[in-house]
Amino acid sequence: MSELSPSQQQALQPVVYELGAAVYVCQQFETSLLLLLAILSAHDGVVTTESFKDGMVTYSEKTLGQLVKSFKTKLQLPENYEIFIREGVDARNRVVHGFVLRNAHKFLTIQGRSELIDELRAAQHIVNERQLSVRRVLDRALSVFGGSLEQIRKEMKCRFEPDAI
Repeated sequence: MSELSPSQQQALQPVVYELGAAVYVCQQFETSLLLLLAILSAHDGVVTTESFKDGMVTYSEKTLGQLVKSFKTKLQLPENYEIFIREGVDARNRVVHGFVLRNAHKFLTIQGRSELIDELRAAQHIVNERQLSVRRVLDRALSVFGGSLEQIRKEMKCRFEPDAI
């Protein structure tokens, strides 16, 4: 954004913030599916460090759509759940693939920027609902092995290094 004037940068800042937040939510969704699939890749129903790592390697190379297809082969899903998850994938794809290029003209006007923010917030809402649903399934899967997402969060919180202020 260095070619932009300070006032242009300031005008774009809320859109860029929402875009970043939307991409972050999309990545959380994808990562949750990846973790769940890695856990469900247990050999003979036993998750080992090796089976988990193998699952992570196998599934990390797949697109989100492929992850969703794998997800439904690993679990029996309630009716309409696949549609629910697919809506999240579609919203994620609208944000992650070509959003800026497709909407370049909207960045130029106040009204366009407002529409972009609304669109990004709507996508975040859709993806976040799916993310929460997948996280509940992931938490249940972890509980089978005596773990939880809360334990992982606590561990990550202890490892997080904030910037020195």
